[in-house]
Amino acid sequence: MSIRLQGPRVTLRAFREGEFEVLWTEESRDRGPHETPWPQEAREFLRTRCEASGQWRERSSLLLAVEAEERLIGDVQARTSTEVFPPGVFELGIALFPSGRDQGYGTEVVDLLSRYLFDDEHAARVQLGTDVENAAMCRVAEKAGFMFEGVMRGYWAMPDEPVKDFALYARTRADHEERG
Repeated sequence: MSIRLQGPRVTLRAFREGEFEVLWTEESRDRGPHETPWPQEAREFLRTRCEASGQWRERSSLLLAVEAEERLIGDVQARTSTEVFPPGVFELGIALFPSGRDQGYGTEVVDLLSRYLFDDEHAARVQLGTDVENAAMCRVAEKAGFMFEGVMRGYWAMPDEPVKDFALYARTRADHEERG
């Protein structure tokens, strides 16, 4: 059965037929002219992920479409792996299209998926990282009840770009229960 989470303004759900092209176009455009284009393998990998979205995959990853006002505005992922994290630890990733930013959707998405992970998947901790210069995402994390834990120095390396530091945020089960 496909996972569907409903918030006051957003719905997290499986991707629908035809939405892959929208996602690919938006994510490709969002990479900007300074980054190299994604190879064909990346396109097919993303297509496969969209087709399997709405359910946990074998590598313990979940991809959901983000919908607001009956339109696709981005995607959100949850990842866990006992090979990488202790049991009960999940990591989030979110990508909203420019048309979905600066409207409070990101905070609702992160909170909604985190609540699901704590309540239904028995998470002990949910974490996320973002470029230290991404002030908007840092605000989203804090508004969604995540605490700043530190900076992961030299975390993100891209060809022909300076290595970026990432801010690490987390919400623990105790934080979740206190938040209510």
